[in-house]
Amino acid sequence: MGSHADEIKKEVVLYSKLMDEKGLVNSLEGNLSILDRETNELYITPSGTRKCFLEEDMIAVLKDGVQIGGSKKRSSEYLLHLEALKTRPDCNAVAHIHAPYLTAYAYCNKDIKLKCSTTFSLVFEEIPCLPYGEPGTVHIADGIAEAMKDHDLILLGNHGCIAVGKTLEDACKIVEAAEEVLKIYQLTKSIGEPVDIPDDKLESLYENHPSSRRNRYGKK
Repeated sequence: MGSHADEIKKEVVLYSKLMDEKGLVNSLEGNLSILDRETNELYITPSGTRKCFLEEDMIAVLKDGVQIGGSKKRSSEYLLHLEALKTRPDCNAVAHIHAPYLTAYAYCNKDIKLKCSTTFSLVFEEIPCLPYGEPGTVHIADGIAEAMKDHDLILLGNHGCIAVGKTLEDACKIVEAAEEVLKIYQLTKSIGEPVDIPDDKLESLYENHPSSRRNRYGKK
């Protein structure tokens, strides 16, 4: 039976490969991490390595910002992951993804506010976009504390998106859900004008559906 650290590395590799298979990361963009809050060690995908080729010994292990394990250099975006996890002590995992449809909105520096999808309305209500911050520096995380206290998924201007969750499954599945809704939204616009759910019906959904963002997290 493997150690707890081995299990974490296995999980990071599993979800990295899953995101690669779905075309949501590539060899240069996208990184995943899990924080072991008992040891304060961050397990993060390495820099510049194709996700489908990842092995457990390649996962970088950081403590207090210093790499203490892993055969490959840690992702340059580890500062972004640490800031997100600091903002959300209820979460242990981060998925920083360059999903095409989500990233297109990030390139436009546009918040996402759709009213035509029940899935989007229940899971997100909205996805805010932070202004541009330079990748690989502390500035990519500017504004993240304010935005992520009320949102599990946000856009990073001119860059991509970042999601947090209790597990990597939680973080990755909301990226997948948002990306699929946006893909369908673009298809819809090629057919005709999307029809919004009436505001009073949306408000009822937010307040009464047990799976709504408000009822899951008590957030208004």
